[in-house]
Amino acid sequence: MRVASEAALVGNSQPMRRLRETIRTIAPTRLPVLIEGATGTGKELIAALVHGQSGRKGAFVAFNVCALGESMFEDSLFGHVRGAYTGAVTDSMGFLREADAGSAFFDEISGLPMPLQAKLLRAVETGVFRPIGASRDVKSDFRVIAATNEHLDDLVERGRFRADLKHRIGGVVISVPTLADRVDDVPELVRHFAQRAAGCCVVIDPVAVELLMETPWPGNVRELKQVVDVASAFSNGALDVESVRTALSHRATRLHAPVVSENHVERRELLTALTSASWDVDRAANHLGIHRATMYRRMKRHGIEVPRVIIGSSGVRRDEAASATL
Repeated sequence: MRVASEAALVGNSQPMRRLRETIRTIAPTRLPVLIEGATGTGKELIAALVHGQSGRKGAFVAFNVCALGESMFEDSLFGHVRGAYTGAVTDSMGFLREADAGSAFFDEISGLPMPLQAKLLRAVETGVFRPIGASRDVKSDFRVIAATNEHLDDLVERGRFRADLKHRIGGVVISVPTLADRVDDVPELVRHFAQRAAGCCVVIDPVAVELLMETPWPGNVRELKQVVDVASAFSNGALDVESVRTALSHRATRLHAPVVSENHVERRELLTALTSASWDVDRAANHLGIHRATMYRRMKRHGIEVPRVIIGSSGVRRDEAASATL
């Protein structure tokens, strides 16, 4: 992937301004970076921007840890020497040596099986590893950048991710906003994608943009781009309401289907458990099968507070801060 410039990060909403400032601040450091965000929010682009502003002279090498089976993982990551196995007719540097003096981007890190997490941990900790069939270790000076669409803290709690690896790769966490968090950026994103699709300036109907701003985007920026690309194909030089409606009718998520975000579902689940447990957090956590610390962390993430209970003059208890609704 060619190293991206900051201009590729389209949008000037407050969440995007904060994101740019975070990237500028942490990019020149040597800290490992963990990028958290929903599908389609542009995590690989942000990883490339971190590398591009880091000053590191080596390459930005992207590696999807779920793309290969266990048998090929070590070979792809660490490389091999000639003759290490049948078919190894030449030496192979491997992903980590390709990223020497640069950045190693581990995409979909949350999907890495536990046995492979142990193999990755030592290399990430020390930069030292042994290619398959080699008689000695090699060293690579790579910076770790990882991305996930799941919260690793939750996976650690459920025994699906190693706590030591999570701490090693999460030196600083960048949370990528969803498109719902930055609806004000939709007009600029539509212009950007429409001009790229048309190869020149294109006329855009403001009513069509309003329709796109009112549309839920579970696939985030990636899904918006796909719809604009399809609308551009159906348009006659102008992105209008008719072409946008046609494009929306061809997408996987239909307008007439109710779209509920993952965050909304989780918040509703928490509130249901809490109210059923009379706001006893320990009981609610036990009902959901999670640790109480995880329960409190999720409550904080969703802005849920335990209501204060007051004894009135009639002796009846009432909840004063019932701000959380289902």
